[in-house]
Amino acid sequence: MPFQFNVGDHSSPIWNYTRFDSAQYSKLKWARNKLFKMVKSMPGCNAYFRTLPRGRSLSDMIGDSSIWVNYGPTLSPLYGQIHVPTGEIAVGDRAFNMGRWMVLATIIHELAHHNGAPITGGDSRAEDAVYHCGLGNSKEYYEGVDDPTTPYDPAVGD
Repeated sequence: MPFQFNVGDHSSPIWNYTRFDSAQYSKLKWARNKLFKMVKSMPGCNAYFRTLPRGRSLSDMIGDSSIWVNYGPTLSPLYGQIHVPTGEIAVGDRAFNMGRWMVLATIIHELAHHNGAPITGGDSRAEDAVYHCGLGNSKEYYEGVDDPTTPYDPAVGD
């Protein structure tokens, strides 16, 4: 069974993580389907995830039913967040307002943290996962120049 979205069937131990509403669900469902397609069609995405400290592939992570993704209504200005001790992930309004591609990028970013990419200290490995999963371009990655038409932001983590 794959990772799970909290649609009211889960009570997160994190006080500000709650269920998604029906208006958000179509973007979440699209993101989940896109993730499953990515891991089949982009071997570099799985390979990159294996380089993270916990060494799991993205395929392993999205197939893990113990991973819960919740709604984080109080996360702004963040797109998403992970509560490291529990592994609970939240996606906030900012990601939803930016569209389904940003919801997807946020889930990938937070799954990279779940796989051991550091949250602090200027480490960019979680955001680099977004690039390695095809959501950025090489100019952004190699030159550090953000392209606002992609969800990847080379400045995240710097």
